[in-house]
Amino acid sequence: MKYSDIKTSILANFQRGNQLVPAILGKPGGGKSSLARDIIMELGIEPDRITEFNPSLRDPVDIMGLPRTDGEFSRWVPPSEFYRIRDDGVDKACALLIEEFTDAPVPMQNPLCRVLLDRMAGELELHPKLHIILTGNRTEDKSGATRMTTKLGNRIQQFTFDENLDDWCNWALDKGIAVELIQFLRFRPNLLSDFDPNRSINPTPRSWASVNEVAPELPSDLYFGNIAGLVGEGAAAEYTGFKRIFENLPDIDGILMNPAKADVPDDMPVLFALTGALAHRVSKDNFDRVCEYIGRMPPEFQVMCVLDSKKIKPEIVNTKAFVAWAVKNANVLS
Repeated sequence: MKYSDIKTSILANFQRGNQLVPAILGKPGGGKSSLARDIIMELGIEPDRITEFNPSLRDPVDIMGLPRTDGEFSRWVPPSEFYRIRDDGVDKACALLIEEFTDAPVPMQNPLCRVLLDRMAGELELHPKLHIILTGNRTEDKSGATRMTTKLGNRIQQFTFDENLDDWCNWALDKGIAVELIQFLRFRPNLLSDFDPNRSINPTPRSWASVNEVAPELPSDLYFGNIAGLVGEGAAAEYTGFKRIFENLPDIDGILMNPAKADVPDDMPVLFALTGALAHRVSKDNFDRVCEYIGRMPPEFQVMCVLDSKKIKPEIVNTKAFVAWAVKNANVLS
């Protein structure tokens, strides 16, 4: 399932109650954690009532708590993470995000079973409005995932997360990812997630997001080396080549000064780059000229440019140019 479908499903189920425990499984670097945090954010849960827990880095005592023996009998003193989401009598929802749960060995999976089903961490009763989400990798990806016990598997609702280009691009537009990076992956969609467990470096949604953090002012050879260290040499070579195309695009201001006569390229990589550049320069004052120019492009590039423009500058929907385009292209907006 893709990002948006899993998100819609989990949020709808949580509207009915908090007893289902969704587990998002997929390839490393696909965006599972971002999806889980996005869902928790949409639930409106306050930050101080959210706990993240990685069982692969902990011991069973980190769920049970430490024994206290200063009285007539021993007690379990709960860890701070679970104490934060205890039944404290406050009528406010809370959340537990269990990361990389498939990496946890069986001794850690056992106490997790009671957390998921009985909402108990050792002897500590957890909040009745606790929402739990798990994320994990798959054993076939050779990323450290271990065998999941059947009793743990029987306590969760498993979603297999498949990377989706449209979802990633929408996320990237919201996060301010460089336009040339978004358009490159639209041009080369197979490189969004090209994971091979036999390679130590792979192009994944997470590694492409990291590409955005590399300083673009680095000399070209150093810039290439930095990108290759994130997505591999082959993907880095393609991206840096596309980036050079983007940097040498025709002047956008010149195009918008004379949209009826400005040249429209027929080279596919240039069209992808130019479409993104136009969307990032759009305003309600120039959108009519943008529409006039892209009206001479192939239909798929018109759609790409207008939908991105709408996401970046929502106010364009009130322009005559957008209304006219929307009427003409109603099928892609429904």
